[in-house]
Amino acid sequence: MTGRDTVVVHVDAVDLGGDRLVGKLAGNRSRTGRVFSFSYEKAWLTRKDKFALDPSLDLYEGEQYAEVLPGIFTDAVPDRWGRTLMERREAILAKREGRRPRTLDEWDFLLGVSDQLRMGALRIANPVDGRFLDDRLPEIPANARLRELEHLAREAEEDRIPESDETEWLRILLAPGSSLGGTRPKSNFQEANGTLWIAKFPSREDRRDVGAWEYVMTQLALRSGIEVPNTKLLRLASVYRTFCAQRFDRINGGRRLYASAITLTGKRDGDEASYLDLAEAITFYGDPRAIDADLEQLFRRLVFNILAANRDDHLSNHGFIRASKGWRLSPVFDLNPAPEKSEHSLALDEISHIPDVRAALETARLYRVSDRGALAIVAEVRAAVESWREVAARADVSREEMESLAGVFAMAAA
Repeated sequence: MTGRDTVVVHVDAVDLGGDRLVGKLAGNRSRTGRVFSFSYEKAWLTRKDKFALDPSLDLYEGEQYAEVLPGIFTDAVPDRWGRTLMERREAILAKREGRRPRTLDEWDFLLGVSDQLRMGALRIANPVDGRFLDDRLPEIPANARLRELEHLAREAEEDRIPESDETEWLRILLAPGSSLGGTRPKSNFQEANGTLWIAKFPSREDRRDVGAWEYVMTQLALRSGIEVPNTKLLRLASVYRTFCAQRFDRINGGRRLYASAITLTGKRDGDEASYLDLAEAITFYGDPRAIDADLEQLFRRLVFNILAANRDDHLSNHGFIRASKGWRLSPVFDLNPAPEKSEHSLALDEISHIPDVRAALETARLYRVSDRGALAIVAEVRAAVESWREVAARADVSREEMESLAGVFAMAAA
């Protein structure tokens, strides 16, 4: 089916002055897929505080075309878990309506996320009546319902939702869970003080307490001088724990504009990339008042990932929050020891993916860190990571699991 779908794009970020109309996004349908286009509103282009929504979308009038959805919009589209939930919803609705399920594409995934829970500060509106899509207020579960959500997530992961429970499943699990990226079963939930959190439930594929280890890694990162979100570890119904983190794209009841490192580096998923690409993005697009601080923070994260064996450090696992003058590094997320991986996803320099602190030290000047400062950062991070047994014990990680991962942290003691 051919045609053209158009929506209006707003940025509604507390750091950027609230709701602003930015432009229009179109998805042009053809028999072979979609071609996307974006155009800025004149009102946005005349603002003194305007900025390019995405490095690939230059600040000029007229439509800009792309064969793939621009990165800033892809960042608001869920990954595997959220897509699984949306596809399950489409299958349920199709069965109820007596038709074949539609094959969902990037456009469907972008528009199908709850407006209230969509990642970042993008808001998508109907061009006819101006209403935000999907603006139905979802039932955001309280933390008291996490045990129920964990059970439903496991049932959904194993495709065991009974037909009689499908409507209730849609109501309870879909809205809070479909807005989130990543592959693990997860859900948004709300604390009593109104803050929005993410719960990452155990997966059927887990062979260790993944949630507990993510909590341990986050605590080690905090000790290393790395910015982390508020976190906690919960034991619900599963033998393994649920890792919870406060959403850093929400603050004081409002939203913050988020972009992944894929977007700011101009890469695509699967492209070869390095930490130096991240440093370059900070230099080009960062808040001028904080470039030095963010480059040093990035170097600190590089050293931590080497010493703590956080090897799954691809560009999707690094992010940025928009400040008034430019982009700032977001708090870290998705930290996990990876004993099964011998190399980093990102190159440490322009070539090597092999974990080696010496490779980091040789590039320190590119992060505007002096040789002396780099050695001090390595010493500080090493001391923090060496405390992993203490942190793991406080998190009630079993001795057996600690011994199974002891080799992962051996580099910190070298």
